[in-house]
Amino acid sequence: MIIWINGAFGAGKTTVATELVKQIQPSFLYDPENIGDIFRSNLPISMQKSDFQYYPEWRQWNVYLLKKIYQEYDGDIIVPMTIYKTEAVSEILGKLREENIPVCHIQLDVPKETIISRLQERPKALIEWGESKVDEIIEAFNAFPQDDKIMNDERPIKEVLSDIIKKIEQQR
Repeated sequence: MIIWINGAFGAGKTTVATELVKQIQPSFLYDPENIGDIFRSNLPISMQKSDFQYYPEWRQWNVYLLKKIYQEYDGDIIVPMTIYKTEAVSEILGKLREENIPVCHIQLDVPKETIISRLQERPKALIEWGESKVDEIIEAFNAFPQDDKIMNDERPIKEVLSDIIKKIEQQR
């Protein structure tokens, strides 16, 4: 199963995903940003986009790799990544599901104030970029199914993980 941990920047995706990898065995932590880094490192600045989600190739390559891992790895794949653009959600999660690959989508729900507070712990460039996107991301997440949302604010990590694991088990 692919377990996609979604949420705004600062929602706790990486923390949650890292802990899930410890609890779900066997599992593999897959980072779609590594594909995005290829674009950042290998395209002239004039060709670079402000968000990985705008690259059709980023979406396609991640689907390809996730499908490959799913078919050849005997364990769950845990993916902490913010996706909120309609085309990214449909071209990644939708395509994987069309390929009959089970995807459990979790959206970590965190209030805007918490997101802004957590962003302050990041490098300055990421703070500015994250703050510029937060309203757009929160608005997009309002359209996501309520069943996908798990609150990750002012709750112990063990409680959040327990809720996620219950959701995963329901979808197996």
